Amino acid sequence: MTATTHPTASHHLWTVIHHWKDLEDALDGRPNTWPPTMGIATLSNRHQDKEELEAARYRATALRALERAPEQLGWTAAPLRLDVLDTLTTVEAALVELADQTAAAIQHAPITPAPPRRSWPADPKARRTAKADDNRRNLLALRQAKDPRRWRYTGQRTTRQAALWLLARVQGVRGPWRPLTDEEAQRIHLVARVAAHLVEHALDVGEGKVTLAEACPLCGGVLDIHGGAGARPVVRCTSCGRTWAHPDSA
Repeated sequence: MTATTHPTASHHLWTVIHHWKDLEDALDGRPNTWPPTMGIATLSNRHQDKEELEAARYRATALRALERAPEQLGWTAAPLRLDVLDTLTTVEAALVELADQTAAAIQHAPITPAPPRRSWPADPKARRTAKADDNRRNLLALRQAKDPRRWRYTGQRTTRQAALWLLARVQGVRGPWRPLTDEEAQRIHLVARVAAHLVEHALDVGEGKVTLAEACPLCGGVLDIHGGAGARPVVRCTSCGRTWAHPDSA
């Protein structure tokens, strides 16, 4: 028996990082819906010949063009894909907040600079030693505060920055922080999994399966629709095995 491999937090974070530019580019693109609107009568096409199917496609194309015609008054579709915009804002807020919470729990605070001295030792050698100690502490404090590995709570903080920082945490990269606890690692995994799912859903790059409300017209069995990842949706009966393909794939 082959063991099932479940995607890790690293895999989910890489999915977000890899597809984030694609998601931004898709903001003004064609909307994606999953599951698609595919009734069993439409899928089977038992009563439609090729000419009828072509006529139906032509009518649908003409209606879409008419909806977009500039001379049409009234409501028109928004120029931006609202589902993509919602995904962009949701995933960004979730990962940045997760990075904030994780850093607050595990990241070591940088040391503070040496406090100003009201006086220095009278002995010249002791004075030189005190000044050298203060200089070393101030330099170390500056280095720790400017460490590029450190998560910043202010400034420009992007989705990719948060995903990359969290990715380094789950992969155990050493830095100014302690290792994650099991609970912290699990929380990152859960948030990253949901974020990756939202990105894949918006771009239709992930596989999907949904059970339809309609029963199989041949045996009354349960119908599942499979699709996503750019593939044409297919409905399959879990009882008799009959399949129906999307009309556009004919």
